[in-house]
Amino acid sequence: MPKNNALISDLVLPEIERQLAQDDSLWPNVKGLFIITVTKRRKPAAIWYLLLQGNEIQPVITSDKAKAQESAKGKVKKVKIQVEDHDLLNFITGGLTGVKAYMAGRIKVRGDLVLAQRLEEVFERAGGRDRALEFLKNNEDLMALANSKSNRL
Repeated sequence: MPKNNALISDLVLPEIERQLAQDDSLWPNVKGLFIITVTKRRKPAAIWYLLLQGNEIQPVITSDKAKAQESAKGKVKKVKIQVEDHDLLNFITGGLTGVKAYMAGRIKVRGDLVLAQRLEEVFERAGGRDRALEFLKNNEDLMALANSKSNRL
């Protein structure tokens, strides 16, 4: 799968991981492996792994499958999510709810739907909306580049 360097998720998800590493009070009490396929014009562009193992173990957000597997302590439920890059940003910043996106077909979920819904709580608890918006404001030039490439059809 070709890696597109102009993905919004490639900018925002590592930033969320960095913030979680700095503040363990943000660690969610959710357990599961979220395998997120980020698409660009409905074609897979990247795969991200969000490994959450409760509020005692640091969350792992990575695009490295081996790192996610090695970091897992015991068995965890898996949820596969497919989402367009720009929709992922809307989801993280609160502009698009998981239920609304799922019902509209903008997010596809395979696996435990209840666990998938908890991902929204994770971003809310971590201040995902405010932190993502602050990050976007501080990185407007990168976002403009990503948006200009994503809008070409």
